[in-house]
Amino acid sequence: MIKKIFLFLVIGTSILASSKRISDIKDIYSTVKETVYLNGDKKEKEYKIEYISPDYLRKEVVAPNVNKGEIFQYENGKSLVYIPLFDEVSQNNSEDVSNFLSIIKDLKNKDQNDKKFIDNYYLKKVKELKYKDNYKIKIKEYKKVDGYLLPIKMEIFEKESKVADLDLKDTKVNSDLKRKELKK
Repeated sequence: MIKKIFLFLVIGTSILASSKRISDIKDIYSTVKETVYLNGDKKEKEYKIEYISPDYLRKEVVAPNVNKGEIFQYENGKSLVYIPLFDEVSQNNSEDVSNFLSIIKDLKNKDQNDKKFIDNYYLKKVKELKYKDNYKIKIKEYKKVDGYLLPIKMEIFEKESKVADLDLKDTKVNSDLKRKELKK
């Protein structure tokens, strides 16, 4: 019996100790493939995301070509967009970038304050996250990146309808990203 308890403690401790805490993340870089489902249509986008804690997020569209070079940036409560076709920066009214930032902040907050979340997350038992009233994020796959356990494949649902798939690749954590100014 004592051996079983000891074995359980060793395994449990090694699982938790083997991952760095997501609440300690200072910055994240990733390429995201997004598939959006709307009215029976499927649209794909690919973009680069740069997040710097606590309040900077930059999304640069890589594909499709019609949107290539568009940059959405959120910093200090201000959301801007750069449209290369018009070579101009303007206020962004879309919640897309601020939603992404809110989800990251929520994960970090849960990692600091929610013991049940902490216990389950690092065992890869967290399969679904609630966001706002109508949204949920289903985690399909985790991956250890630079010692941090991160969700890399997700499905986004609005009520019960699947609205998007997100696949992250080429992800780097705490790579000393620097804030960038939008082109003017």
